[in-house]
Amino acid sequence: MELEANIADVDTDDEINEAEEYEAWKAREISRIKRDREVREAMLKEKEEIEKVRNMTEEERREWDRRNLKPAPPPKQKWRFMQKYYHKGVFFQSDAGDFSATVGPDEIFHRDFSAPTGEDKKDKTILPKVMQVKHFGRSGRTKWTHLVNEDTTDWNNPWTYNDPLRAKYNEKWQE
Repeated sequence: MELEANIADVDTDDEINEAEEYEAWKAREISRIKRDREVREAMLKEKEEIEKVRNMTEEERREWDRRNLKPAPPPKQKWRFMQKYYHKGVFFQSDAGDFSATVGPDEIFHRDFSAPTGEDKKDKTILPKVMQVKHFGRSGRTKWTHLVNEDTTDWNNPWTYNDPLRAKYNEKWQE
């Protein structure tokens, strides 16, 4: 009984619509072959164009560049003082024209991850210099924001000595 019950539970309707399944497979296979051919043709066309540009003279290349302007990249957004960086993530962030359909028209795929959030919206430049550090007041905070405001000149360096040998060297190179 148990053996017959287990066999009856198995779905064995694979061979019910063989003709329809074959036609569906055939359509998928034809679309895959077409897609692969289009990708191959686009790569060949790009290689031919690169080779054509390589064989041009300088004047022809300047004229070709003038006619085929590259689109300007979008302007980079200016970040606020000490703004945190958030990575947008790598999963499901591929090209919008991908074949695996991982990107949709949802707003989340077009979100600006460099926009200030939370603490970053506050203007930290109006704070006193001592408070313009990350995690002010916490025990694990960093001491400096950056070394722009610090004088890091090493006065023990031989190039900064003002001895007779250095003066002779400076006279030699100023002539």
